[in-house]
Amino acid sequence: MNVDEMVDAFKEKGLDARVQTKMTGVKKRIERKSLWIEIERDRLKEIVEYIIEIADEFPHFSVISPSDIGESVELNYHFSINYGKFMEEIPITLKVTVPKNDLWVPTLTDIIPGTAFSEREIIEMMGVDVKGLEDKRHLFLTEDFPEGVYPWRRDETAPKKTNKLYEGWKE
Repeated sequence: MNVDEMVDAFKEKGLDARVQTKMTGVKKRIERKSLWIEIERDRLKEIVEYIIEIADEFPHFSVISPSDIGESVELNYHFSINYGKFMEEIPITLKVTVPKNDLWVPTLTDIIPGTAFSEREIIEMMGVDVKGLEDKRHLFLTEDFPEGVYPWRRDETAPKKTNKLYEGWKE
């Protein structure tokens, strides 16, 4: 499946896939395309299942990259289809914007178990609740890291004294 076929397939689902084009390479310049699709969190599982259905091979999940954008948190779910195939790989990013006063997304671990680490990361770093995720232990922060403090947030929940929290950790 190529980029144009993917765009048409997403249109059938009522989604507008934005195609981003970049020139890459040093000696031989090559045009690379990626797809960006904004979706509601209620459609996240449906759309991931759709990508699995229409792709020639199971899509590769990379990571969830979050951003604090004020009153909301933006979660970018990065996938690739045709992963590992020279000049055929198509990056697909599903952008889900969630309001901070209702900060949750559904887990994808029942569809793609490899999303567990990224989901645990957005829980501890951004304070996003991942409904349905069984293992919500800290992944990078210590178990005694203060509740309600999220290192990647830019609001009042961001750490104010991070260095002081770890003053004695090298001792």
